[in-house]
Amino acid sequence: MRSRGTIPHSDAPDPAYLSLMGMQGGYRGPGRAYTAYPNLRDVRWLFPANAPVMRRAGTRGLSSPGSLRGRILKQLMVVGAVRGEPARLESEPLARLEGKMARILGETHVHLAFYVGVSGAYRKVMAQVLSAQGDTLAFAKIGIPPLARAAVEGEGRILLRLSESTALGGSVPEVLSRFGWQGGAVLLITGGPTHPGPSDLSSVHARFCERAFHSFAQECAFGDSPMWIRMTDTLHRLTPYLPDPIPTHYDRAMRRLEQELGTVRLPLSLAHRDFAPWNTRLGPAGLFVFDWERAQEGVIPLYDVFHFWAIQAALFGRRRRLPDRRFLQDLLGRQWPGGREYMRWLYLAYLIDMSLDYSEARIKAPDTGEQGVWRWFVEQVRSFPEGSPL
Repeated sequence: MRSRGTIPHSDAPDPAYLSLMGMQGGYRGPGRAYTAYPNLRDVRWLFPANAPVMRRAGTRGLSSPGSLRGRILKQLMVVGAVRGEPARLESEPLARLEGKMARILGETHVHLAFYVGVSGAYRKVMAQVLSAQGDTLAFAKIGIPPLARAAVEGEGRILLRLSESTALGGSVPEVLSRFGWQGGAVLLITGGPTHPGPSDLSSVHARFCERAFHSFAQECAFGDSPMWIRMTDTLHRLTPYLPDPIPTHYDRAMRRLEQELGTVRLPLSLAHRDFAPWNTRLGPAGLFVFDWERAQEGVIPLYDVFHFWAIQAALFGRRRRLPDRRFLQDLLGRQWPGGREYMRWLYLAYLIDMSLDYSEARIKAPDTGEQGVWRWFVEQVRSFPEGSPL
């Protein structure tokens, strides 16, 4: 995301010209004035220039960084303490995108603020659709590269599936429209509450997970489940590309999991698979959960609460134990009565599945993503059961 041009060092530097999706420098046509935050070298947010109301609305709504540094930066942007750097976005595609969204929403005109994903094959852009007064009208996910487009299209399908559950009404985004743009895909969805979700597991998480699980649960033997089939297929594809001795660790863990859980009949359901504080909000109806692009059906009980703890441990080094064992047992008892003796094997299934997910991402886009997170999950698989917190 580096500009090819040199930004002059002055009180009023010339703006960089950026492609809306690629963030490439070097574009030199008519452009719409935006401000890039925190700077042009590391663009994460883009807001219409000279519009403080848009910046304040956008920083409150576009993203909720998981790190303390990200949260501090966001607050500094809200109050205007971080100035950002001038940029211009291509006018013609931006105007077409605004016009399309305005027609869908029944508005005469809308403004767009952007949150830019990590550079690479999976990069997506989140757009916040704003009125002239700075009110949030909707959000849009935009994916142009093939892998990003597939993720956006997949999330659209999952959200339509979730809409079939009356128990989840008001707890997940609603699909307003899906359409193509610039060779990619756009998913236009409703927003939710603005208050961040809790960073520790609580009763609101348990209630949401229970409702989501029962909405789509079906019983089968784990060895015949979509999750087991997906893991075995993924491992087969990845093994030639994984460095030694990682394939050996996976083979050992998969054999043990098949031995302990393969013939067991249990309920499997739809899981978010990226259930984390930064993907939740808290409102009058309880927990609101968004970013469903990694969701899958046919997944084990407790998957999302395992991930809620594990991803924070992997990212931030949280070394405390898993949530209170009674919390896990009570939720498992409501998702799968009689399944408590299998809880540690459910955790192993989660670890293998998630670590394979990160391994595949590293192979497809080796220069992007969190290498430390990938290593953390691989190590958990290697050290199981000795390193298991259960």
